[in-house]
Amino acid sequence: MTEVPAGPLLQMLEKQQQSFSGLKAIASLEVKRGGRKRAFDTVGIVLDAQRRLRVEAFGPLGQSIATLVWNGREFLLRLPDDDGIRKPGPVGIEKLFGITMDGTELSAAITGVIPALDPSSTVRAFCAQDTMCMVEISHGDDMRRVRVLPAPADPTQKGRVLAQELYRSGTLLYQARYHWEKNDHADFMLPKSVTVENPSNNSSLTIEYAETDMNVPVDQELFTLSGKEAGSQ
Repeated sequence: MTEVPAGPLLQMLEKQQQSFSGLKAIASLEVKRGGRKRAFDTVGIVLDAQRRLRVEAFGPLGQSIATLVWNGREFLLRLPDDDGIRKPGPVGIEKLFGITMDGTELSAAITGVIPALDPSSTVRAFCAQDTMCMVEISHGDDMRRVRVLPAPADPTQKGRVLAQELYRSGTLLYQARYHWEKNDHADFMLPKSVTVENPSNNSSLTIEYAETDMNVPVDQELFTLSGKEAGSQ
């Protein structure tokens, strides 16, 4: 790959991130961790950009079997056999998803965008002859690598994030890979499926979107859970 000016690719990534304001979706979800696999055929996902998140899994009769909310400060969890509200913390999140991520990272990773950049970040870009490019974003001990396919000359087509990786002090925290299909969302494209992996513990989270409503208003009450606190995991 040859180093190229980072400005145009960075602008593409930031435009995609800024153009995503919310999501309501029905999806399937699969978690692999420690040689075990757990799958949910019907999962509701609601996002308020990268600020708040709700993931709710449903059983075959439409009953809620688990609800996870990130309210912008902390994760909250409600299970069907427990009326209390738990605060799962990093260990609990890893048990649920096979990976440990904060809410902003998780929200960005499952929608194929990057989190908002710190102004002091250092950005470099490299492109191959086949137009595949890599953007490296460094800030402190963190380094993010984003593999992108830039927008072609056809203005009706948009650039896409194919994969992204986050390193901290040289250690890979996670990598996300995206499968895309054509859609008619004018301002933002959502990948058809997302796989987020943590190679260090051989775990992964895969989400396949079935029905999506993009950039729609979301009910603020969806990002709260009522009930007595049941302790943390």
